Amino acid sequence: MTPATVSDPRSDLAHAYERALQHLRGVQAKKGAVGGEVIWNPMLVCQYVIACHVLGRPIAPVRRQRIRLALERQVRDDGGWGMHPDSESWLFHTTLGYVALRLLDYPPDDPLAAGALRWIRAHGGVTKNPTWGRIWLALLGLYPWQCVQPILPEMWLLPDAAPVHPRRLYCHMRLIYLGLSYLYGARVQAPDSPVLRAIRDELYDGGYDRAPFRAHRDDIAATDLYEAPGAGLRAAFAAMRALDRVAPGLVRKKALARAIEHVLFELRSTGHVCLSPVNGLLFNLALHHHDPRHPEQDLAFRGLEYWFWEDDVDGARICGARSDIWDTSFLLQALCEGPTSPVGQVLGRDAAAWLATAQIRGDIPGGAEHYREPADGGWGFADERHPWPVSDCTAEALEALIHCADHRLAEPLPRERQLAAIRFVLRRQNEDGGFGSYEPRRGSLVLKHFNPAEIYGNCMLEYSYTECTASCVRGLALARTRLGDAVPPGLLADVDAAIERGVAFLLGAQHPDGGWLGFWGINFTYGSFFAVHALLAAGLPRHHPAIRRAVAWLVRRQRPDGGWGESFEGLLDGRDVQLPPHEPSLVAQTAWAVLTLMAAETGEEAPAIERAIAYLQSRQQPDGSWPRERASGVFFNTAVLDYDLYRQIFPAWALARRLGRAAE
Repeated sequence: MTPATVSDPRSDLAHAYERALQHLRGVQAKKGAVGGEVIWNPMLVCQYVIACHVLGRPIAPVRRQRIRLALERQVRDDGGWGMHPDSESWLFHTTLGYVALRLLDYPPDDPLAAGALRWIRAHGGVTKNPTWGRIWLALLGLYPWQCVQPILPEMWLLPDAAPVHPRRLYCHMRLIYLGLSYLYGARVQAPDSPVLRAIRDELYDGGYDRAPFRAHRDDIAATDLYEAPGAGLRAAFAAMRALDRVAPGLVRKKALARAIEHVLFELRSTGHVCLSPVNGLLFNLALHHHDPRHPEQDLAFRGLEYWFWEDDVDGARICGARSDIWDTSFLLQALCEGPTSPVGQVLGRDAAAWLATAQIRGDIPGGAEHYREPADGGWGFADERHPWPVSDCTAEALEALIHCADHRLAEPLPRERQLAAIRFVLRRQNEDGGFGSYEPRRGSLVLKHFNPAEIYGNCMLEYSYTECTASCVRGLALARTRLGDAVPPGLLADVDAAIERGVAFLLGAQHPDGGWLGFWGINFTYGSFFAVHALLAAGLPRHHPAIRRAVAWLVRRQRPDGGWGESFEGLLDGRDVQLPPHEPSLVAQTAWAVLTLMAAETGEEAPAIERAIAYLQSRQQPDGSWPRERASGVFFNTAVLDYDLYRQIFPAWALARRLGRAAE
């Protein structure tokens, strides 16, 4: 009788890790980057369709079909579209979906279009669209500009010292409202046409001329409203409407010229890809109105292709962001903790070689007068084509390359480039000790109460974020250790002070139950992953009370299947909301949790760690990947994002750390 074969857990774990690396090698780009799609909703591709109509640019038949396919893949059972893959239908997105389908020549009785129109009518019609929805309708003559909340281009003529100058806003909001202010100030509108008249009749079954636009000027559909305008903002809107009626034509002309000056700088300084596809679309419309024959019009339009993901499975999508630098930095850190592997060596060397080339060298000419922070030494979120550097991306990339040099996956980054990265990170620290993302906070916190984007929260200003602060503290601590005496004394003192202040911020931000609230990911699991690693890197011992509270909270939140799973619903009001018990745990969140437990392990957490690792192994597919699941990324409270590679890189990192610890 042949004895039963006993499986070797370490061998199984090593095999799972190797398969994960094989999968990641398969998605690695030729240049070395590893970046996944950041999946959001069909809003942007629908706005692309509208923009093409206004610009008079035809959409190729294949892309038209793929846009419809994307809408078909993302439609809800009720016929509408929502803010993110797990949300209910929203009026904003459903209206855009309907209009886009009709502009693509799909008839009103097309199943997708008919379902969307039924949803719109069942929810009170389009007059209660949020402001951004009204603007896209107004561009087509489907909503009166005078009933859109005012966005005055004259704001760009204010003195830089003015507390309400747009330069004080968070950069994404600043540039979106730059584009919107031009479109509003110029009342940009496509020529009327039979298809627009037909859409107008379909959207307003009681007649466009009789629609209650003015009565609903301050109303937003309940499906879409996250942050209602307060009394102060409503008063500001009333004042701006009055100013809009009496503003001299010469002042408006000067304001539009100033806005276009900023638009052209942003287009040119980014190689025409812009900070995001949102402002890219708006800038295309503004530039076309300013000068339909402008020599950069074609370059600006081609820049939109940077944001497309397109295939015959999920259709044509425009992602809200690209994440090559971010994803690659985490992958390299994971590889440096795992066992040596031929696949891992090739994967790591190619990725590290590319990542080093993506660092920004030198500041952007003319940046200061266009409200750009110094960029030298930074890394962005996206790739080498996207010169908008970010604090935590820089810290994570710097840490990744330091580790790669330690493990002989890359040559050490030159000392002067490491010092430039350190200086870049230091410039993003706020007065409270926390770190912003693209910039330090510039405006008063009072501005957060004047949010005109009703569908998002916490979008007016840069804040001090747990995750950004943690990444910066960790990256600075590692660079300080590795560079040692190579750091000039004055800079070293600045680094020490920044780390101390960052640690104090993190300790103060910990919630009483032990977790840290995330801003860019779901939710306490994500924030705690960053915070605990940062505190340990800064020198706090594993038995520090803050770390023990975090570990205890994580252990309490482990689910019966061995994993972790928080719901996006907790983002809406800062609560810890778990997934329903019948839903499986999420591999990305499980990886964040078990990486944190392993970093802070004292021995008591061993059973929880083993259960989590077993859960990750059980969810891995034969090709080495992990299956699609609920999204785990987010921004501005409501905009949940599915980072395609989060569920591949972070579980692989957890396996790598487990194998690395076992070999010690």
